[in-house]
Amino acid sequence: MAAHCLRHPQRGEGGATSRDIAGIVAADRATTGTDYDLAFLGCGINDVWRHFQGRTSEAVGLEEYTRHLNAMLDQLSGYTRKLVFVSETPFGPVEDPNTVTAMNAELARYNAAAHAAAAAHGALFLDVWAPFTAAARHLTGDPGALWSDGVHLTELGDTVLLQQTERLLAEHRIIEKLQDYPLLERHAALTAYGPMVARYRPSGS
Repeated sequence: MAAHCLRHPQRGEGGATSRDIAGIVAADRATTGTDYDLAFLGCGINDVWRHFQGRTSEAVGLEEYTRHLNAMLDQLSGYTRKLVFVSETPFGPVEDPNTVTAMNAELARYNAAAHAAAAAHGALFLDVWAPFTAAARHLTGDPGALWSDGVHLTELGDTVLLQQTERLLAEHRIIEKLQDYPLLERHAALTAYGPMVARYRPSGS
C-alpha cells in the first residue's frame, strides 16, 4: 500500500490585495521551487474595499487585478496539478446599505473577471457568492452572522466556506484523483517524478 502526501501551498495573508498576493506567489516559486498537487487561489475583496475606504494608493483597479490574476494563474498552472480559484464572498453589513450595495456591485465585476481568467487557464472556479447570499438571507435574526465586521468571516462564515470547498472536492473527486499518479515510461518517470523525491534520497558518501 502506498502512502500519498498532497503538497499544497499555504500562503494566506490577511489584508492582502491581488498586488500583494502576486508578489507572494512569485516569491514562493523563486524561493522554494516546489511543485504542488493542489492550490487554492483567491483575492479581490481588499482590492475593492481599499477604494471605498479612501486608501486609493492600496486599491487595485479591475484592469490591474486581471493582469495579476493572469500572471498568477500562468505561473501556478505550470507546476500545480489541480488549481482552484475561490471567488470572493460578498460584503456583509459593514456600512449603510447603499454603500454595501455599491461595494458588492463592484466586487461582482472582479469575481466575473476571476471566473473568466480561471476558465482560460483550465482552473476550477469555486463560486461561493450565491451560497453566502442564501445563508445570509436565511439568517433572518442576524443576517450579518457570517461576518465579524462585514468583511472578515466568523466561525459560521468559515463553516459555510468549508462546506462549499468540501462539496467541490467531492463532486470532482479531486483528492482521489491526485492520489493516483499516472504510470510513465522509466525515463519519463525519472524526469517527471525525480524532483519530487530527490530531497528524500540519501546523499552519496
